[in-house]
Amino acid sequence: MTVRSLLRDLTPPIILRWIRPAPKPTQVAVNVREHSVQSGPLRGLKLWVNDAQPAFREMIAGTYDDYIWAAMPQALTGGVVLDVGGHIGYHALGMAAKYPKAKVVVFEPNPANLGRLQKHVDRNGLQDRIELQPVALAENNGFTVFNLSTNIDDQTSSGSYLESGSPPLDAEVYARAGFVRSEVQVYRLDDLVESCGWAPIQVIKIDVEGAEHLVIEGALATLKRDHPVLLIEIHSVVCMLKVLELLHPLGYTAELLHEDRASRCFIVARKV
Repeated sequence: MTVRSLLRDLTPPIILRWIRPAPKPTQVAVNVREHSVQSGPLRGLKLWVNDAQPAFREMIAGTYDDYIWAAMPQALTGGVVLDVGGHIGYHALGMAAKYPKAKVVVFEPNPANLGRLQKHVDRNGLQDRIELQPVALAENNGFTVFNLSTNIDDQTSSGSYLESGSPPLDAEVYARAGFVRSEVQVYRLDDLVESCGWAPIQVIKIDVEGAEHLVIEGALATLKRDHPVLLIEIHSVVCMLKVLELLHPLGYTAELLHEDRASRCFIVARKV
């Protein structure tokens, strides 16, 4: 492996574009095709991804975010599990496979990600197990500014974010990566849980690029009622502080699962 290829594999796509701006990529990469996941909770399931990208190669191998699967409850007898920030559905598919008696609800406001997610749900015959919600979660109901990329196959679309949150990168980095401003509908999770009758909420995975504290703020009644296990990607020290300030009064304690880099880590929070 050359130094250049090592840097390319270790550097997030958004940062790489900021360092070395490139022409706008095409929407479909030549390496995009269907793969069978080789191991883990998704073993045997089908993913339509670009195997030239490191994260997608890990998904194909079944090792992507393995620390998250290890921290989840071993089994559930029913209830609902939530994937907040569903991207292309890797975690939702795994949740459906791991918990065959539970309902899976996925929140994904990026239309490009949502389209690939729907493709994965349909291809794996999980339409009756996984419910897709094309909205974002936050602390209030209404509409807000959503900055997004439609480039799934170079991993950039996973960085789409709510402007009202605390996004992990500077605005100029997103601009150089081709992100565009749009408007998205947002809901408080508490209101959706009540109106949809989801109960009990057993597990919530949250990956929302700096809006994790907003999701928690809109879900306090649900957390108090059901005490779900929370698996959260934290994108800054500020987000960590705000999340812990919200969770501690509810009796939650947090444990570090994985430090990806200085500005990004994963935690599990449980009611004690």
